[in-house]
Amino acid sequence: MIGTYASVALICAASLLVGRAILALCGRRDWSWLEPAVGFAALVAVAGLLARAPGHGTTASLGIVLLLVASLATLRLPYSARGALAHGLPVAITIVAVLSIPFLINDRWGLLGVGVNNDLGLHLAWSEWLRSGLGPVPEVGYPLGPHAVAVTAAAFPGIGLGQAFVGEIVAIPALIGLTALAALRDLGPVRRTFAATLVAVPYLAAAYFAQGIFKETAEALFALAFAVGLMRLGPVPTGTRDRLLLALPFAVIAAGAFFAYSFAGFAWPVAIVALWALATQPAVRAAVSPRRLLGFLLRPVTLAVVVVLAVLAIAVTAVGPFGFADEFSRVAGTNTYGPVSPVEALGVWPSSNYRLDAAGGARLPALAAAIAVLALIAGLAWWIRRRELAVPAALGACAALYLASLPVSGDYSRAKALMIAAPLAMLIAARPLLVNLLPPRRGESVPDEDGIVPSATSGTAARAAWAALAVAFLGGAVYSSLLVLREAPVGPPGHGAELRAFWPTLHGERVLYAGQDRFAAYQLLGADTVVPIIEFPDEDVDENPEKPFDTGEAYSPIDFDSFTYKTLNRFPYVVAGRAAWTSQAPAGFRRIDATPSYLLWERHGEARENRHTVLEGTEAAAPVDCASPEMRILVSNPGRASLVGTPAIGPKDAWSPGNLLRAGEQASQVLKLPAGRWQLSLQYFSPFGLTLSAPGFEQPLKAALDGQRPNTISLINNGQFWPAGEVVSDGGPVRFTVSADEPSAIQRLTGYNGKADLGELVAIPADSRRSAPLREACGNWVDWYRADAAP
Repeated sequence: MIGTYASVALICAASLLVGRAILALCGRRDWSWLEPAVGFAALVAVAGLLARAPGHGTTASLGIVLLLVASLATLRLPYSARGALAHGLPVAITIVAVLSIPFLINDRWGLLGVGVNNDLGLHLAWSEWLRSGLGPVPEVGYPLGPHAVAVTAAAFPGIGLGQAFVGEIVAIPALIGLTALAALRDLGPVRRTFAATLVAVPYLAAAYFAQGIFKETAEALFALAFAVGLMRLGPVPTGTRDRLLLALPFAVIAAGAFFAYSFAGFAWPVAIVALWALATQPAVRAAVSPRRLLGFLLRPVTLAVVVVLAVLAIAVTAVGPFGFADEFSRVAGTNTYGPVSPVEALGVWPSSNYRLDAAGGARLPALAAAIAVLALIAGLAWWIRRRELAVPAALGACAALYLASLPVSGDYSRAKALMIAAPLAMLIAARPLLVNLLPPRRGESVPDEDGIVPSATSGTAARAAWAALAVAFLGGAVYSSLLVLREAPVGPPGHGAELRAFWPTLHGERVLYAGQDRFAAYQLLGADTVVPIIEFPDEDVDENPEKPFDTGEAYSPIDFDSFTYKTLNRFPYVVAGRAAWTSQAPAGFRRIDATPSYLLWERHGEARENRHTVLEGTEAAAPVDCASPEMRILVSNPGRASLVGTPAIGPKDAWSPGNLLRAGEQASQVLKLPAGRWQLSLQYFSPFGLTLSAPGFEQPLKAALDGQRPNTISLINNGQFWPAGEVVSDGGPVRFTVSADEPSAIQRLTGYNGKADLGELVAIPADSRRSAPLREACGNWVDWYRADAAP
């Protein structure tokens, strides 16, 4: 946890230092809260540009170090920076404290979003590739600025790569809150800190933070920075040099948007500037009249410039190291998230899951929407009446981009557009409500840059109306964000933490992970790890058509039988689960290491083509019923089979009272076990510890979310089988009970609602595996068989 906070401090401090240097270069002697966003954008742009250069992460880190040295050399702290520290430090501390709620409630540090959105696992693996050249290679053209920033932070002693990346995910909202201070000068210290925190962590931003997402929050930071930068722009100078210096901070922010969000990141800055210019600049409105605009566009010089810009745009977005147009179009059309209501961007949506089709949706959605819309309308009227049009124009630009996305993108991209708008919407609603909530105290209001002291609404009735709306909206906004943060998943170390035991053997080696855990590559940092994720197929992994990853009804646990022999022959090492209910390794693989949950196999020969499985579905073996003509024909062939003692399988729906357990709850089911010793395997996901027990038997199970898939893309997702101990039966029914650990005091206090998800419980007779002639398979359970005949 300390490493995460150190990463937050480093990224924020570096952003402030670089931002101050850039604005000082532009001739701005006084402190500006545009500096956090400008500095972070510069870090992302430099890191993203150099990440594709030879040396990748090392080159990017060196570039950031040189940028920091140059900034330090030109640093001149203005007198007003002392006051800025007094204003900004409470904001940053408050935001970081709020974003620490998930870690506090879960009573651990861990990766965010596990089981809800597992993208962070891939981003960590790409960051390791930047750092060491090992692991999966990032997609061509994908923006790697944030990844390279995390790699640089991880270069500091005591900061791991995961801590650095989570630190960056925390730092971005802190920078949003600091940037919002530029528009909150008319509030006193307490209300200013409260408002900045709301702007940094509105409902949708909290939801994205809970998933470990960073690109959209970074784009929201840059959109907000453009808005407050235009808000404080002042008169445009006449000299070319002065105009360039005036535009430099905005150009840096746009560059940061590109290297964090690809070419689509330009859409928000361009739209914001265009709408602001139309709203505030009469000369611009006159220039875009149809007649004058057409005449301007038909000029030869204009046409030539348009052609050049079009060619450059195609080059940037479609070819070269930063060309990401094809992949971006593919992602934009997906429907991974499910629909999201535009009202959610306004900040009041009392639900821990922002997807409309999620179980247990928002309570009283019509009332929440009415409060949020009323607060937004009142806020817009307040801002417009004061002729502060930059922030409303920015929100209008975001709304226009969202509307433009409706016919051409899926729910996934639409949700992103709403999230990017959320801090702006909160700023528009929250600032006037807090200004008018209480009469200003003496000395509380601060003159703006024009020397005008803002005044609160006068009149008892008007103030009472503002107060009622403020209590309803601000209270609802706080409650909505806290709901998300309370339920934010923080991945426990789980089974995957054991994989570090394999690091000495696997460092620099190519390894196949037999499971669908997107964080496995992160747990095996330093190895070139391939994980067979269904929605992100790898060209080196072919699923066995006899045991596909996706059976059509459910995702199958992955074991050796899941892969073709050609796939297995591509990898010198395979990491597989250690559960008893799993397939045997093929001939040619030798076990070289083990942990309580995993086995490490090394290939010493070639996997053979003639190894087959009976159609197992989601199980590790299947019964052979020779009453079927097909089976009689099959077993009549020469060959051998791996037989397993008849298992006792407790299905998922047999758990009583159900398979979902909250902290402190229990579920049980009965298995009929003949006398003897039985090895147990269990599928489960749990954010807290469990205990599996039976008469005379008790087996603790670690908190683990390994392999939990987002429910928005899964069919039936029960995960891998894990070892669950051995039990001795005297013969007859045995009742097995799974007990969840009791909730902590903070979990009880906050109403924590985390759940464990139980899958199948399988018992197989110990030491019952044997190899036999294929003809003996009738009436037995078969793991695999070797014959020239296919099933």
